[in-house]
Amino acid sequence: MKRLLKLGILILLSLSVYFIYQKTKDTTIQIMNVGDSLALGINSYGVKDNGYIDFYIEELKEKNIKVIDKYAKKDLTIDNLYTTIQNNNVMKRDLRESHQLILCIGYNDLIYKLNLEENLNNNKFQRIMKEIEEEYNLLIKEITKYYKYPIIVIGYYSSNKEDYYLNKGIEELNNILEKTDNSTYIDTYDILKNRQKYFSNPHSYYPNILGYQRIAQKIITKTLEN
Repeated sequence: MKRLLKLGILILLSLSVYFIYQKTKDTTIQIMNVGDSLALGINSYGVKDNGYIDFYIEELKEKNIKVIDKYAKKDLTIDNLYTTIQNNNVMKRDLRESHQLILCIGYNDLIYKLNLEENLNNNKFQRIMKEIEEEYNLLIKEITKYYKYPIIVIGYYSSNKEDYYLNKGIEELNNILEKTDNSTYIDTYDILKNRQKYFSNPHSYYPNILGYQRIAQKIITKTLEN
């Protein structure tokens, strides 16, 4: 009797594993690529090209991948994205159904807020950074109402301009991004320090193909670690 019971349990377990495998083996992995020009893949000459999302997909070597990148827009800000999620049921659905979210946002906010401020000083700068942090935290809270997995957060590298507050702002923005709850932070500040190698146009903020490939490799490495 006990032997039959054990055999029955073994058969049930085997069937369970079989059905789970059959259900998941052909599942499409949905990846959302959301953010600004860097997420869009703007190259050193201001033209949309292969970005880190394209090289990341190549590195994954998976067949069943669906990429949603319509939410990567050149002028996207934190507030724009927050409002879009609140008012766009399609994006809410996309977030719910996605297995991975790659988020790159905040640089436009920093640029806009710094440029709008007259007679910039340390107090005004700190106020700007506090505003960005508060807006960003609200965005993450809104995202995680629908998306339930760790977010891959892309940090920013130093500017090609000798601008004290801009470069200090990038560093502080990265500190904000790195603290995102339930996330994998991708540090691009250190990996793209070699401007001669990763930036073909010295007058452009955007990296070349090698730069985007390097970011993709970093995403692969960090996600495998987790």
